[in-house]
Amino acid sequence: MTILTPLLGAAAIVYIMYQRFMFYRIRDKVSFPNSVCALQPQKIELCYEICNIPTMGSDGFLGATIDSFKFILHGHRLIKDGYFKYKGLAFKIPTITTSSGWLIVVTDERMIEELRKAPEDVLSFRAATIDSLQAEVTFGKHAHAKDFHVTAVRNPLTRALSGRFTDIRDEIVESCNYYLPNGKDWVLSSLQKNVIHIVCQTSNRLFVGLPLCRDPEYCKIQEDWTVHVAVAVHITYLCPGALKPLAKIFMNKVESMTKKAEKFLGPMVVERLEKDAKYGPSWEGRPTQSDLVSWLIDLAPLEHKNVEDITFRVMAINFAAIHTTSITLTNALLDVAARPEYIKPLREEMEEIIGNYGWTKEGMGQMRRLDSFLKESSRLAGIGDAAGRRKAVKDFTFTNGLTIPSGYTVTLSNSGVHTDPILNLSTDSDSWIWEIMAGILCNIKWYLLILHTYYLVMDAKLGSPGRFLAVNEIKAMMAHIILNYDIKLPGDSKEVPAGQYFETGRSPAPGAEVLLRRRKND
Repeated sequence: MTILTPLLGAAAIVYIMYQRFMFYRIRDKVSFPNSVCALQPQKIELCYEICNIPTMGSDGFLGATIDSFKFILHGHRLIKDGYFKYKGLAFKIPTITTSSGWLIVVTDERMIEELRKAPEDVLSFRAATIDSLQAEVTFGKHAHAKDFHVTAVRNPLTRALSGRFTDIRDEIVESCNYYLPNGKDWVLSSLQKNVIHIVCQTSNRLFVGLPLCRDPEYCKIQEDWTVHVAVAVHITYLCPGALKPLAKIFMNKVESMTKKAEKFLGPMVVERLEKDAKYGPSWEGRPTQSDLVSWLIDLAPLEHKNVEDITFRVMAINFAAIHTTSITLTNALLDVAARPEYIKPLREEMEEIIGNYGWTKEGMGQMRRLDSFLKESSRLAGIGDAAGRRKAVKDFTFTNGLTIPSGYTVTLSNSGVHTDPILNLSTDSDSWIWEIMAGILCNIKWYLLILHTYYLVMDAKLGSPGRFLAVNEIKAMMAHIILNYDIKLPGDSKEVPAGQYFETGRSPAPGAEVLLRRRKND
C-alpha cells in the first residue's frame, strides 16, 4: 500500500499534465486551408486560431475544465446568452460533450446558411451524432456500422405513410382509449408518461405491426431503452477521455434490453430471412410493403442480415421516434391546455379538414392553424437550444474567413434566433402568428420544415430522415386528442410548468399533469 499510493499520485500528476498539454494544443490549433495557404499566401490572415474565437466561460485549463462540466446543466443558457453577446460572430464554449472539448456556435445569418449547406463529407451530422450519443461506448460496434436504417426510414417508410395512415389512425384511437380517461369527469393525468405510451404503440404499428405493437412487455422495452441510452450517454460524458471505455460497465442495461428485444423480434427476422433464402425475395405472402423489419432486411448488406443487427436498428429508430415525437407532442398539449382560447379555432379547422379529406396524410397537410400552433410551440419550447450540430471531418472555411478545423464541432443557437428582437415577435404566450405562418406552411412538401433560417424547428437537409413520420404522427395525435377530449391545466392555470435542461437539450417538466375528460358531445 505504501508503494501503491505514491505511484497513483504520480500517475494522477502525469495524467493532469497530459490533459493540460492537450488542452492548449487543441485550443491553440491553427487551421491552414490548403487553398488559402498554397494559392493565396497573401491571405494568410484567414488562417484562424481557435483560441482567438471569443469564449463563453474560461479560456484557461483549470477554468475551462470546470466550465466544461457546468455546460451539462447550464449549456442552454450559455448558448442563448452567447448568441446575443456575440451576435454576427462566432463564439466557443468549453464542454465535455464533444471530442475536441469545445463547441463553436455561429450566429451570423450567412454563416448559418453556409453551415446548413455544407456537405456531409466536410461538416458531418453523423459524426456529431456519434459524439453526442457517445456512440462508440454506448453502442459499441454499431456506432460506425453501415446506416442502412436511415435509407429505410427516408425511403420505403416515408413512402408508406399514405397507404398506412389508416393503421396509424387506428392505433392512435386504440392507445388513447387505453391510456387517456374515457369518462365525462375531469381526471388528473401524467401527460408525458401517457404520451410516450401512445407514441410508442402508434409508431410500432408501422415498425413491427400487430399484435406486437400492443404487447406491453415489448413496448416497455422500447420505452425503457430510450431512457437507459440517455443515462448511459450522460455517465459517459462525465468520464475523462482515457477512462471512457470503463463506462462500459454501466452499459449493461442498454445491452440487456437489446437482448430482450431480440426475443420478440428474433423469430420474425429469422423466419423472413429463411424464406428469403429458400424462396427468394418475392415469396408469396412476404410483407414487403408492411413494416420496418422487412424494409431493413431488404436494405441490409449481407453482413448485417442477422437478428442482432436488425433488432438494434429497430431499437435505434424507436429511440429517435419516441424521444422527439413525445417531447414535441407533450409541449404542444401543455401549451393548448394553458391557452384554451385556441382550442375552438383549432377544432373548427380540424372538423372542416377531416370532413373534406378524412383522416389522411393529405388532410394532415391542410391543417394550417395546427401547423402554426405546433411551430410556435416548438419555437418557444422545442427540444433544445442548439440545432444543426455538425462535426468537421475536414477543415471548413466560412466566407468571412473563419475556419473550423477538422475535429471541432459547430452548431447554431436556435433559441437565440427564435427569440431575436429583429423578428419583432413576442417571447411569451401572445405570439401566436397563424395569419403570417399560414402562407408559409401550406406547402405540402415542407409541412413544418420552415424554409427561412429564422425558423429552425426542423430543416429539410439537416433534419431527421423520419421527420415526415414524426410530423404526421404529431398532427394526427394532436387532432384526435383536441377533437375528443377537453384539456386544461390543474387549477385552470395559464402557466406551463417549466421544462428541464440537460446540456442543450430540453424536455417538458417530467411531473407535469393535465386535467382530461372525454368530450360531452362525443
